Amino acid sequence: MEEKPTLYGSYGYRFSDPMLQGLAQIWSLGWDEQTSSLYDWDGTNRRDTGKYIFQYTISGKGCIEIDGLTHELTPGQGFIVNIPGDYRYYLPDDSERWEFIYLTLYGDVVERYWNDIQKEIGHIIHFQPDSEPVLYLLNLFEMAASQQIANAHQASGYAYQFTMKLFTYCSNLEKRLSQWPEAIVEASMYAMNHYGEEIGPDEMAASSGMSRYHFTRQFKQYTNQTPIQYLTDIRIKKAKELLLNTKYSSEDIAVLIGYKNANYFNKVFKKVTGTSPGKYRSSTNLSL
Repeated sequence: MEEKPTLYGSYGYRFSDPMLQGLAQIWSLGWDEQTSSLYDWDGTNRRDTGKYIFQYTISGKGCIEIDGLTHELTPGQGFIVNIPGDYRYYLPDDSERWEFIYLTLYGDVVERYWNDIQKEIGHIIHFQPDSEPVLYLLNLFEMAASQQIANAHQASGYAYQFTMKLFTYCSNLEKRLSQWPEAIVEASMYAMNHYGEEIGPDEMAASSGMSRYHFTRQFKQYTNQTPIQYLTDIRIKKAKELLLNTKYSSEDIAVLIGYKNANYFNKVFKKVTGTSPGKYRSSTNLSL
């Protein structure tokens, strides 16, 4: 069984197909944690011009200075900028750490949609942790860490799909009447990042900084799910991916998604989906 990818990492791609470069392509993506004030990027003084950055805060705090204002980048806050550009993002003195995921793209399609989003919405955008752009980027990172992004056409398709998901999310942004508090975002991201470990509501509450009782009430208020329902959904979705795309046994999958053994995994899977993992795998493969 393959090992789960390391949490942090940075991946760069230098594909040479000119047609795909003109459409949409990945330049770099990664998951990073910064703890030094030396982390400081000036958009007016960068060599990698013609690129477009998406960066999303998972935990901690960063800052960006843009359009004459300074914005704190706390969990749930993302930003999009062009290279070059009149901005600066950095780890501020009053923050011990800043953890984030990022994606840098290039191409004419990316440029057009990036500029449209900045014109209509701005540079700073709030994303719920289970929003389509964030989930897609987390999946892209897993593929990069597992060396599954292998050629220019594949990478270009991913770049285009992310751009469309980002634009669609931003187009519907005004319809979202509520935003999750930082503590709920922290707990949600904790679940997404650690579902492969034997965690539960207690660990999610601890990551939020709230008591278990207060956390459970707040979490359900904003997500319409209990913490264990939310965590179970993440695990079962991942199990479905593994059942369809790998030959891992139920025992292997149970370990990868944070369950102690295959018996318990099978029980939870059947309760959620109405069928066993084996039947789900065989029936879905037959329909393809």
